[in-house]
Amino acid sequence: MDRKEMVKQLGQHFGVKVQYMGAPSFAYQIQTPRGIITIDREGRITTESGKEEEFDTLINETMEEKEHIAYEVVVPLEGHTGRTLRNLTNMIYSKQHLIKKSLGTTFDIVGADFSIGINEVPIETCEDFKSALEDIGEKSCEGIEFDFYKNTLIFKFLEGEVTPEKLEAYTQFVALLNQQAKELKRASAKAKTTDNEKYAFRVWLLRLGMIGDEYKMARKILLENLDGNSAFRSGSKPEKVKDGEAE
Repeated sequence: MDRKEMVKQLGQHFGVKVQYMGAPSFAYQIQTPRGIITIDREGRITTESGKEEEFDTLINETMEEKEHIAYEVVVPLEGHTGRTLRNLTNMIYSKQHLIKKSLGTTFDIVGADFSIGINEVPIETCEDFKSALEDIGEKSCEGIEFDFYKNTLIFKFLEGEVTPEKLEAYTQFVALLNQQAKELKRASAKAKTTDNEKYAFRVWLLRLGMIGDEYKMARKILLENLDGNSAFRSGSKPEKVKDGEAE
C-alpha cells in the first residue's frame, strides 16, 4: 500500500481531516483519540512520543476498542440480599444464550465458573455474596459489576453502536430483571434448550413483567435477532383440521 492510500484510509477510519504539513517534512498528521500520529515521506507512522506504529495495528486496535464499548445501566443495590443477588446471576446464566443473541453480546455475562461457585456456598446476606465474589473472582462475572462501596449494581453487557430505542429496551429489560430477582425466593441457574428461541424468550420477558403497550417496542427489539416464531410454541401456526379428518 502506498503512502497516499494509507493516509486516506487512516483519515476515513478515524473520521477526521488529514493535515498535510508541506516542506520540509512533507508529512501528514492525523488526530486520533490517543493523540496525533504522523506519516512521514517514507510512509512510517509515529506517535507524538516518537513511537513507531504499524498501519494494521492502528486499524485493528481501534476497531476492537469500538467493538467492546459497553453501555452501562446503574441501579441501586437497595432491597437486595445475598440470596437475591444470586437469584439475579442465576436468572441471567439460565437464559444467557438467548440474552447474548438478543443483544449481540460477544462475551459471557456470567461465567460458568462463577455460576458453579456462587451456588456451592450458603449465601443469605450481601456480605456473604461479597465474600463469595472475592473468592471466585469478579472477572468471571464480566457483565455485572457489584459495587458494595457505592451500593450499586452496574449492568454492562450491551455492546457496540446501538439506537436510542435499543438502549431503552436494554434499560427496561435490566430494570425488570433486577426487580424480579428481589421478589423470587429462589432462581435456578439451569439452562433449558429450545428449538424456538423467540417463543421461549417472549414467554420469559412476559414473566419478568414486560407486558402491555409500554413495552411493545422493547419486546420487538429484544426478539428480532432470535430464531423461531414468538406466537406459537411449535415454531409455526398449526394447520386447521378439515371437517371429517381425525385430529
